[in-house]
Amino acid sequence: MKIFRVSFSILFLVCSAIGFAQQDSISELITDRPDATESPVLIPKNFFQLEAGSQITNGDLQKDFTFGTALLRVGVLNNLELRLGLDYSGSRFNNGLIEDINSFSPILLGVKVGIAKEQGLRPEMAILSHLSLPYLSSENTNSGIDFRFAFSHTLSERSGLSYNLGALWNGVNEGLQYIYTISYGYSITNNLGWYGEIYGDIPENIRAIHYVDSGFTYKLATNFQLDAYIGTAINNDPNLIAGGGFSYRIPK
Repeated sequence: MKIFRVSFSILFLVCSAIGFAQQDSISELITDRPDATESPVLIPKNFFQLEAGSQITNGDLQKDFTFGTALLRVGVLNNLELRLGLDYSGSRFNNGLIEDINSFSPILLGVKVGIAKEQGLRPEMAILSHLSLPYLSSENTNSGIDFRFAFSHTLSERSGLSYNLGALWNGVNEGLQYIYTISYGYSITNNLGWYGEIYGDIPENIRAIHYVDSGFTYKLATNFQLDAYIGTAINNDPNLIAGGGFSYRIPK
């Protein structure tokens, strides 16, 4: 656990230094973190983008820690990006005896395909799909798959509305788990942004869970952004979700 904290700190410092030095005239940095809503905006062709962070989820009987979550996005075409994700996380169960379980998540392989640009009342649209492969995970799970449609509307020069609709099968539970997200974003300054969001998971066979969260982003350079957020489940555990991280865009 300690080595992952140290590695994350070193990576953070290195990316910070590079981010300050990297200033160019490419398009605005748009990320898929920290909110649960995926943006329909793709990264530019021939660019890489690393989005990473940590998270704590605190419930009545269980605490979950994501020590390092990483998503690498690669711009392949003007309307296509490839995605590779991997997390290292842990859970602490308070069942009379304290029990810790740490493991890698399944490897996430995915694509984002641009469908349409925003025009009038028509939102910008994209479709995302991921395949999760349990080869590095110590958990007893199968391969899983998800897809979602991503939409966004420009409301003003400083504000916008984004939302997702989709479904997933996680390789463990029977039936599909439907997904929805709605996120409102506002640019306080050219570098500082705020968002508020409602999202939820609606499984076919068990009770749905709905969440609310809010957070900030701060752009330190053209290609480097920090973020932090806090949230909670509305109708169930967990009572606290909090985290932070960074996004760094790397030209080829």
